[in-house]
Amino acid sequence: MRLGSHPIRAYPLYLFLECGTSFLLGICYATITVYWVISGRLNPLELLLLGTALELSYFLLQLPTGVLADLVSRRLCTLAGLFIVGLALIMESLSPAFANLMAAQVVLGLGAALNNGAQEAWIAGELAGELGDERMTGVYLRATQYGLIATVAGSLLSGLIALAGLNLPLLTGGSLICLLAIGTAVVMPEHNFQPAAPRPARLLLIASSARTMLADQARATHRAVIAVPGLVLLFGMTLFAGMWSESFDRLWGAFLLRDIRFPQLSGLHPAMWFSLFACAAALLGVGATELAKRRTERLGPDSVAGGLLALTLAIGAAVVVMATAHAFALVVTAYVAVSVLRPVVDPLLSGWMVTRIESSVRATALSAKDMFDSGGQIVGGPVIGAGGTLTSIRIALLAGAAALAPAAACVALASRRIRPRTRATIADAEAAEAGLDGPDSACPAPELPG
Repeated sequence: MRLGSHPIRAYPLYLFLECGTSFLLGICYATITVYWVISGRLNPLELLLLGTALELSYFLLQLPTGVLADLVSRRLCTLAGLFIVGLALIMESLSPAFANLMAAQVVLGLGAALNNGAQEAWIAGELAGELGDERMTGVYLRATQYGLIATVAGSLLSGLIALAGLNLPLLTGGSLICLLAIGTAVVMPEHNFQPAAPRPARLLLIASSARTMLADQARATHRAVIAVPGLVLLFGMTLFAGMWSESFDRLWGAFLLRDIRFPQLSGLHPAMWFSLFACAAALLGVGATELAKRRTERLGPDSVAGGLLALTLAIGAAVVVMATAHAFALVVTAYVAVSVLRPVVDPLLSGWMVTRIESSVRATALSAKDMFDSGGQIVGGPVIGAGGTLTSIRIALLAGAAALAPAAACVALASRRIRPRTRATIADAEAAEAGLDGPDSACPAPELPG
């Protein structure tokens, strides 16, 4: 379905969408922890349960929405997801009550599940023929850089808006995200989309074929996993990294507000401090992604596993420093270090997958990767949150960081198995798939491109 008749070029629109979304999410998220802790008075367990609600919703909906993107339209899923994210943020701004925040997280999970994976698969489909799959990692890293720059402006504005009310950044950012989705729908193209099956003419037929399509996509994704040794290990890495990230994302702000004293600098409000933290992390993150982009261009996509291992170890070390330090400057420095390194991980991983997975199942495979991340957060969140409530936030941060050890081990093992995608590996995957399905399989997976 096309909502507009004047589509523009995909690449500049993709960069604009990344910048606009990052700017508006910067407004929403730079001071959201202050809203939760000060206005909502949430304890560590409640903070982690917010994350669990978000990730459980995301986990349950990620694969179905990935299949929907491959079946119907990646463009439509991207726009619908963005609009629902805006609605969830508006809902969250209406009340800091724990029940309302939990409900908003469920809606936010739906929006994120629709958007994530579909947007990366959309731009890959629009640009792969023009640039080649091997250059998509650079595209993702460049978009991340622009998004980080936009986050700086959004984060500064968040602190200023929060001075008038801690809920106002969420209300402002969420409303503008809805408008961004509506405006983008008018001009967003989708020229190269090839659905995994002919699009049904009616909604009833789409619903009746969803189960068959889900099985087809699961089979094709499984074949892609067989064709790419090390992919399962990278999924394992995202699982353990998710266990860590949930504890860190929900507790670092409470740790600063409750355990660390802020310096008395001209009576600066905590919301402005958090805005400055976000700005520093975003600005330094631009440099980190540029280094990663140049390294990948110089060494090729097969250098990604080594980069992921170094990033995982560095993030783990910074978290330990942060959790054990008492000085404000050292805690903030460690936090910024973590925040600078994290944005590099996902574009590296997404770009690596895009170069090795066939176009027809990219959205599904990327969604599967995100499902492992959500699974880790669902498992780790409540346990670490309960521990933090019973002991201390420091202990909870250290417990979360411990999950990065097996994450690093998965990356180290994957680095020994990852090989360039060749016709030989594709043929092996097809042979393995044929053995699983039998010669009379009614739904053979589509052929991987050479």
